[in-house]
Amino acid sequence: MEQSFRQSMRWLHTWSGLLVGWLLFAVFVTGTSAYYKDETTLWMKPELHFSKESTKSFEIAHQKVIELAQHQTNFFVTLPNERSNTISAMWREQGEQGSRGRRVYKNYDASTGEELISRETAGGHFLYRFHFELYNMPRHLARWIVGIATMFMFVAIITGVIIHKRIFKDMFLFRPKKGVRSWMDVHILPAVAALPFHIMITYSGLLLFMRLMMPWGMDAAYKNDFRAYRADITQLQTQNLNQSESVKKQRPAKRKALKEQKPQQLTPETLNTILQEAQSYWPNNIGGYSVSKTKRGIEVQVRPKEQSTIFSLKFEREYLVFDGQSGELLKKNIPPTTPSSILNTLYVFESLHQARFADSVLRFLFFIAGISGCVLIGSGLIIWVVKRKKKYEQKNSLGFTLVEKLNLGTIVGLFIGIGAYFIANRLISVMAESRSSLEIKAFFITWLLSYIHAFVRETRHAWIEQLYATALIYISLPLINVVILTPSWKEFVSRDSIVHYFDIYFIFSAIVFILSAYILSKKFNLKKETV
Repeated sequence: MEQSFRQSMRWLHTWSGLLVGWLLFAVFVTGTSAYYKDETTLWMKPELHFSKESTKSFEIAHQKVIELAQHQTNFFVTLPNERSNTISAMWREQGEQGSRGRRVYKNYDASTGEELISRETAGGHFLYRFHFELYNMPRHLARWIVGIATMFMFVAIITGVIIHKRIFKDMFLFRPKKGVRSWMDVHILPAVAALPFHIMITYSGLLLFMRLMMPWGMDAAYKNDFRAYRADITQLQTQNLNQSESVKKQRPAKRKALKEQKPQQLTPETLNTILQEAQSYWPNNIGGYSVSKTKRGIEVQVRPKEQSTIFSLKFEREYLVFDGQSGELLKKNIPPTTPSSILNTLYVFESLHQARFADSVLRFLFFIAGISGCVLIGSGLIIWVVKRKKKYEQKNSLGFTLVEKLNLGTIVGLFIGIGAYFIANRLISVMAESRSSLEIKAFFITWLLSYIHAFVRETRHAWIEQLYATALIYISLPLINVVILTPSWKEFVSRDSIVHYFDIYFIFSAIVFILSAYILSKKFNLKKETV
């Protein structure tokens, strides 16, 4: 009975992993890259590389707030942080007939305040969106596809734990040159080392799709009225239990009179008052401001650089809201929570999935755990082929050949596509129209070519050739940076440190691909000699 159950779990593990394995690999790779979405966008905008945070940055941001308040109704200003080296501003243009216009983004040098004009790029945002919406597909359909694949992944993880009796003992084993056994060791090591992460990232991913994939509770409670459901959620999100009563009651008549007497403009004196109070809550940790002009007057929201709680999400961040005329504190959300324990639980899982709360060290650990997930999926796909190679290779099985070729085009081809995406960012003319679309086309065309190459060439030659090609692409990226962007050593050294980290990553990746190609070529040559 036990053996029969384990065999059933083994069958389920194999096929739940294989059928969506190629999609899951792409989702994991692009999702892992999303941990450095902002840094990727910065790398792809070399015009911003020389901005550096200085003692003047706070003063410059202060001045930008005053300037924008003269002619913008609603806007955001963000100070430099460990993930961005510029002062940035965002607002919406006025649309036709009062409609919402397009968003406008501006970047300013953090030392001089000079506006920095950067090239159009899809940046890290494209890879981030791809990992849960794919590309050029109806949004709901794409999310359904990724959601179903995520469920398969969750099943594969649970069944994988069940079928491996010695899973924790085998974690510390690696037996090279043992064929399937070696690949099993490569599969088990990242599986066990980052098992809590794999369970968390998969389960939280399913929760992110909860409203899409399991809408029946909402439909029953709200009788298919999605607007009513969203209204209740928004009310809970904006309701602040931690807001003190003293703050709520600070509505003196003199402030109303002050508003009537003075023009509705934010002054430097008022902003100084606001910032002094904000500093008492977050010493040396002011991250940005948003200013809103409404019928009630001007409201200034101040946010910290680093959030103090895992509850901090898109809708529930820490903030202080001040009256823009008097400088009085109107509302505080420290720490941000909602009255709903269900929503709070959801926010924790969402925050864990996106790692929005993570500092640089924790973000790097999430990134490494994400890479382990890529190794887990990739090695699982390869194990399926290695186990069945002797049985099906002589029979010219179409199914086996298809899996073998898809493995190569996905595992190596995806990295070729990403490398081409980065190269396109550097080589496409800055003045080109629809520049970001051209970058994305470079990604997909190169990825498609890797699949074509995999199907045309003999498999073992194709693996080696694509691995060497990938290494060449990644080693060329730092060289292109030096040749095109940094003509002098002084400029090379003065670039933002994030750019140097990318160069190190590209070089390290190239070394990994070269070593992989070398090991494979040695292995295949050895087989030839023994035949």
